[in-house]
Amino acid sequence: MAVEPKEPTGPLGLVASTVVAAHAKLAGDVLAPFKIVPVQWAILEQCVPAQGTTATLLARVIPIDSASISRNVERLVRLGLLQRQRFERDRRIVRLTLTDDARAILPEIMQRMQVVNTTLLKGVTEGELEGFLRTVRKVTANAARYSELAEPGDSG
Repeated sequence: MAVEPKEPTGPLGLVASTVVAAHAKLAGDVLAPFKIVPVQWAILEQCVPAQGTTATLLARVIPIDSASISRNVERLVRLGLLQRQRFERDRRIVRLTLTDDARAILPEIMQRMQVVNTTLLKGVTEGELEGFLRTVRKVTANAARYSELAEPGDSG
């Protein structure tokens, strides 16, 4: 018999972690046949535009440290899903772009990830989702402002 998960209550971090864990579990199961994990999907998704992206830009939009970005990019390169290209004008800049293999599986991955979102949002109204997203934006903006104000060595 399946055990119903507890409703998330308590501190904001615990509630947010519960949502992230639920998404990561379902997304991980869906992505497993492609031998990638959710953060690697996020990296691939950021590389969809024809011009690709850079590790620096990835670190700005994916909430993990730059060392983790680098490790996951390396894994995607080894899997043949990402390629590195140096810019002609500035050889220090490395652009990350999808390979043909990645572009071939992308539609199926996108479809499966849409199912993840649909599953997790079942019963959530458009208004509830909009309210949730507004709240998340406010919280992340507050966190960004705090990190700009905090100096190394500050206790808060």
